[in-house]
Amino acid sequence: MLFDSERQAFSDLLDEIGEHYGRVVSGATKMTWWRLLANQLDLETLRQVLDRHLLDAERGRFFPQPSDVLTLVERLQGGRPGADEAWALALESFDEAVTVCVTDEILMAVQAAAPVWAIGDGIGARMAFKTAYERLVAEHRVLGRRPQWQLSLGWDAARRTAVVQRAVASGRLSRDQVGHLLPPPEVSAQIPTSAESCETQPALALDRTNVRRQWLQRIHEAIQRGAPPPVAERRENRAARERERFAQLKRDALAKLERRRNTPADTTAPTNGSETG
Repeated sequence: MLFDSERQAFSDLLDEIGEHYGRVVSGATKMTWWRLLANQLDLETLRQVLDRHLLDAERGRFFPQPSDVLTLVERLQGGRPGADEAWALALESFDEAVTVCVTDEILMAVQAAAPVWAIGDGIGARMAFKTAYERLVAEHRVLGRRPQWQLSLGWDAARRTAVVQRAVASGRLSRDQVGHLLPPPEVSAQIPTSAESCETQPALALDRTNVRRQWLQRIHEAIQRGAPPPVAERRENRAARERERFAQLKRDALAKLERRRNTPADTTAPTNGSETG
């Protein structure tokens, strides 16, 4: 969009283009350009489009018109196809097996040409299509409407995938819009061989793996024998040792008490240094 603060820069740009073509751009012409283009593009885009027009070997020989500007803008944005290209897409849409990426304007023009096509008049259908298409494009340009790309789906799924992929690659449709019509991405995963694993895994990790494997094997064998697994066995042995230790402490304490009870008490009274009579 062009802003009022850019009117002078807009005027200077048209004067620069006019000087290139050896003509003076009047104020009325500038007002017309502003009215037709102010809502269509910004100043930098206008500058780029006019540069492209100057470099065009055919159209660049003539002073540009607002329609030339809008046509170039659409090309830069992957916009509307020309009437002949649009007719080629319309021809594909007549085949119910084929999926075609078309604009809403092409589909509306196809509706106008379909009755003529149905009676076998290909030339008349082409003329009807081009007339309707060019009218729709002109109306939408005035309204500032951009083309809306969409898929006209055919029943041939094999050919549909290629069309959808091209539409995404060209930027006409996003993957979010048509992702459900694309096949899932292929995921290839290679499982390394045992030799490759040995080369890539550290020796310590391999040792731990072997120890764990042996430990699990021991548990399995113990279960098969009906014996408790090694962990339970160690816990039971530790508990038995604790019970034995407490029993020994108890026996030692009882023995000490028994010795004290059997030891006679010392009843000898102390004597003083003299006797009294």
